[in-house]
This record gives sequence, C-alpha cells and structure tokens, in this order.
Amino acid sequence: MTRTYELTFIVKPDIDATNLAAVIEKVKEIITAEGGSITKIDQWGLRRLMYPIRKYREGTYVYEQVELDPLSIVRIENRLRLTEDVIRYLLIRADETKPVAAPVVEQPVEAATLEAPSAAPEIARDAS
Repeated sequence: MTRTYELTFIVKPDIDATNLAAVIEKVKEIITAEGGSITKIDQWGLRRLMYPIRKYREGTYVYEQVELDPLSIVRIENRLRLTEDVIRYLLIRADETKPVAAPVVEQPVEAATLEAPSAAPEIARDAS
C-alpha cells in the first residue's frame, strides 16, 4: 500500500547548479531504492533561513511529492540524515494536511430582520 508524501529538503547554499542536480538525483535514487516514486519536483531556490542550521544562514529548498510505502520511511529518513549536502529535511503525509477553510461569504441582511423584536411572550407561572 503506497501513500502520497511531501518531502522538502534544504541543500547547502554553496552547492553549484550541477552539484545541486546531483544531490536531487541522489535523493531520487534513495526514494526509488525503497520502492517509491516521485510524482512532482519543484525547486524553490536559494532562501534565507529563519535561524542558522549547521552555521548556514541560507539554503536551497527543494520540494518533492512522492509515493511511498509507509514501512520504508524510516530507512529513507536515515539515508537523508546521512546525506552530507542535505542540511534539513521534512517528510510528511500529504493527505494529513488539512485543506484551508473556504472564505465566509456574507449574505445580505433583509430589512425585516433589522427591526426591533416584538414583546417577548409572557411565561405562564404556576400559582402554587
């Protein structure tokens, strides 16, 4: 049984374009070696990090959508952790992400609902 996962990883900023392609290919080999397949790759480019990671203040972000067997995740994460040029990664299940709520559309208010309510009905009380 395969599931859809999202893998985002950050590559060292001092890697040039040819070596970046080699790192992406290495990650692809890691995933395919475990029986997975990549359905989408998106390079987000060099971005500033929120805080230093391994003394780096910038990193090249790469996003991949992958189909994996859940049992292979631990092995893939171990191999990503040992990949020297990947400084951080995040692998999550895609169907666990919650959709963004639809915006609330205000309905026009009719004039009849804006009038003051009539006197509230009296509540009958028992005399006992």
